[in-house]
Amino acid sequence: MSRRVKLSEIASFQTGPFGTQLKASEYSATGTPVINVKNIGYGNLILNDLDYVPATVCSRLSNHLLKKGDIVFGRKGSVDRHCYIKEENENWMQGSDCIRVRVEKGINSRYISYYLMLDRVKKQINNSSVGSTMASINTDILKTVEIILPDSERQNSIAALLTIIDEKIENNNKINAELESMAKTIYDYWFLQFEFPNEDGKPYKSSGGKMVWNEELKREIPAGWKQGTFFDLIEIGNGKDHKGLHNGKVPVYGSGGVMRFVDKAIYDGESVLIPRKGTLNNIIYVNGAFWTVDTMFYSKMKMDHTAIFTYYSVRLYDFEKLNTGTGVPSMTSSIIYDLKTIIPTRKILKDFDLAVQSFYKQIQANRKENEELASLRNFLLPLLMNGQVSFKE
Repeated sequence: MSRRVKLSEIASFQTGPFGTQLKASEYSATGTPVINVKNIGYGNLILNDLDYVPATVCSRLSNHLLKKGDIVFGRKGSVDRHCYIKEENENWMQGSDCIRVRVEKGINSRYISYYLMLDRVKKQINNSSVGSTMASINTDILKTVEIILPDSERQNSIAALLTIIDEKIENNNKINAELESMAKTIYDYWFLQFEFPNEDGKPYKSSGGKMVWNEELKREIPAGWKQGTFFDLIEIGNGKDHKGLHNGKVPVYGSGGVMRFVDKAIYDGESVLIPRKGTLNNIIYVNGAFWTVDTMFYSKMKMDHTAIFTYYSVRLYDFEKLNTGTGVPSMTSSIIYDLKTIIPTRKILKDFDLAVQSFYKQIQANRKENEELASLRNFLLPLLMNGQVSFKE
């Protein structure tokens, strides 16, 4: 038998530490990860660009350390998003602009997390948000969210089924991360250490390959290579608003990845997507039809076999340090165009592209499977929560 409850009846709430308690100057290069708004997805953690704090901060702010099963919302921005804390994320720290929801014992917190992903719940949270320029929420808004709570057995069954789907998605993401790391290693070996295969298949530089001095770069580069800018490699376009588009199979990319699927593409082909506003270092390589939002740039390649090379070359720059915004971090196309890059010979670019394309074909296949799995999960979610799907004994 199900019952309808408010979130305040089954959970406690904790707002993140105030700015006076946790200052930006206290962040460190290593230590305990901090979950900030930029790390919150829809039920999942976004592990790109994590911040860290030392043990002394964790000791002082121990009431803000997270436990397995906690649910963390961002107080600003996309306020309908939340992340679920798994065992491997236990004792990470809650960021300043976050709200922790801790479900009481006897209730499956994973079930609650999935329930909070229902469109009607996200709509309720968005409609209840405050703020004229940026949406904001507080604990009072979250406390009023209504949950349909079935018996423990059904909670566990629903959570287990949806978790199987999400774990497969997560496993594909881990494989993709490994494949991308392998491709990055090859890029570093070829274009930073100049150890690409020579005509005999041996490492170029260490086998005595000819190096020439480049006055502009103030270093030696392989003979036949030149110094240029990204203007030589790409043509940059602006993303566009996608709200008027219908649902379809074309992914819409934001800085955090795929946001939804629509029926039209802004471009079809290899492209490097670079944030125009927000988290500027979340750069994405895409191969296929896509749409991207107005806070992103996309690029068209001016030469064949250069997209993956451009993707890794752009990532050598810390775009957060090139920020031109006074409030929201911002980037301009002119800054990107003017950034310097080494341009290898056409043969080396082609050889590199052929060497890593198999990795990216598998990455694309895994992404496609993930899209299908996410679609299945999103289809099942309301049916399960509304009791329209039953479990056989």
